[in-house]
Amino acid sequence: MKTTNIAALGLMTFSLFLGAGNLIFPPIIGYLAGDQTWQAGAGFILGDVGLTLLALIAVAVSGGPDKVVRDFSPAIQKLFWVVLFIVIGPAFVIPRAVMVAYETGFMPFFPNTGDTVFHGYVVIYLGITLALTLRPGQLVSTIGKWMTPLLALMLTTIAVGTLINPQSAIQSARGVYESQPVAEGLIQGYLTMDVLGALGFGWIITTAIKSLGVSSGRDIARYTTMAGLIAAIGMILIYSALFYLGATSHGLVPDASNGAHILSTYVAALFGPAGNMVLTLVITLACLTTCIGVTGASAEYFSKTFTSFSYHQYVAAIAVASALVATVGLDQLIVLTVPVIVTIYPVAIAVIIMPFIRRFLFYPTVITRVVSATALLFAIPDGIKAAGFMPEAINTILSQHLPLFEQGMGWVVPGMIMLIVSIAVSQCLGWNRPSEEAPC
Repeated sequence: MKTTNIAALGLMTFSLFLGAGNLIFPPIIGYLAGDQTWQAGAGFILGDVGLTLLALIAVAVSGGPDKVVRDFSPAIQKLFWVVLFIVIGPAFVIPRAVMVAYETGFMPFFPNTGDTVFHGYVVIYLGITLALTLRPGQLVSTIGKWMTPLLALMLTTIAVGTLINPQSAIQSARGVYESQPVAEGLIQGYLTMDVLGALGFGWIITTAIKSLGVSSGRDIARYTTMAGLIAAIGMILIYSALFYLGATSHGLVPDASNGAHILSTYVAALFGPAGNMVLTLVITLACLTTCIGVTGASAEYFSKTFTSFSYHQYVAAIAVASALVATVGLDQLIVLTVPVIVTIYPVAIAVIIMPFIRRFLFYPTVITRVVSATALLFAIPDGIKAAGFMPEAINTILSQHLPLFEQGMGWVVPGMIMLIVSIAVSQCLGWNRPSEEAPC
């Protein structure tokens, strides 16, 4: 691949991950962390960018997204991918992105519009998404060479303005950020749950690389890793600027409750009325690239797995389903989908860890299944809690006796213990076998 194509692939990967949520989380972290912003920011980057990059590299090391879950039975593999693509596609991420684009990019200029205008906006927005997704081989050119540079230019403008003209002094950290900024930042990075997107985008990145004439599995893995590194560097730079923006916003927004308010107020203070237009374009483009990526990745998987319909038909079906969900209402859907995301996320993390160690293990399939089952078992209470159905008595017991349960990460310690025990047991059993059966 040419250097320009590698750069475009990396920029495409960067823009696929940079959704509205990624622009809103860092400012509120900087706002609350204050003089501990860089410690909290380092934790956030590790929990978000670190895990996301790890997922992309896991896809590459495994030989493709379909190989990441090879240790599961075929039925479980299909179930995993179907649930993942429904959740990050028409059931949640795409409708949310459209609504965020509408609420932050359209309503500030046209505040008194009704449902008819909103429905029309949804149709037009997803129509553009559909048109730009129908040709997956052109996504590197469409997103990586045109849309992402424009998005990066506008974000750079905001970052430079923030550095040159910070709006207030950095204040002391608040709440939990005062005592444990790195740990809290790590938890917030984990809660972005971008790993699900990374696994899903593995399908579209692989297709994009193949469309550029690369067929070797080793080369596809290498270019996927390079694209992930470029995306990670871009995310770190953008996050760092937004952390600083949030940390220097107290004079503008004394009682901020969310990052969207901080970001919009700050940009308006920096650039005046033109700032609102810049932010509108940033949010609209960020949401659009995410919609394109998720739609393409979902359609790519479904067309290869369920061949009764073509890629183009799946793209159209996903666009229509997303429009219906967005127009019917996202609030109720969030209540249903967030518990599902919380439940399957630990399984996804277990899946991305195993490719790095499986070649050194005896019985890697058994270990993967045992560790994933343990993670799922202890993630179920997290999902029940997220759904609001956890009885108070059980919640109290788990909060007292299960580490990190209050943070929605009750699966971490049991999963790590099971991984260590499984490896120890398998190695003890394995070394008693003939030497030729030892791992490569």
